[in-house]
Amino acid sequence: MKPHPGLAFEALRLLGVGAERACMVGDAVTDVEFAHRAGVVAVGYAKNAQRGRELAAAGADAVVHSMKELLG
Repeated sequence: MKPHPGLAFEALRLLGVGAERACMVGDAVTDVEFAHRAGVVAVGYAKNAQRGRELAAAGADAVVHSMKELLG
């Protein structure tokens, strides 16, 4: 269970991808903690301004307010 990173480690292993090439997108503080423990970039998805502040305070590497921001 989050924030334990075991699931991320297994996903990275199955995909053959190093943590330095991966990111975790999530909408909860535990998602940010999960990403940090797994050694991947933490992208917070903020559905409102308050959640954006919470994700930033938790140490998200980036905060987006729309999944469209992740394209390109």
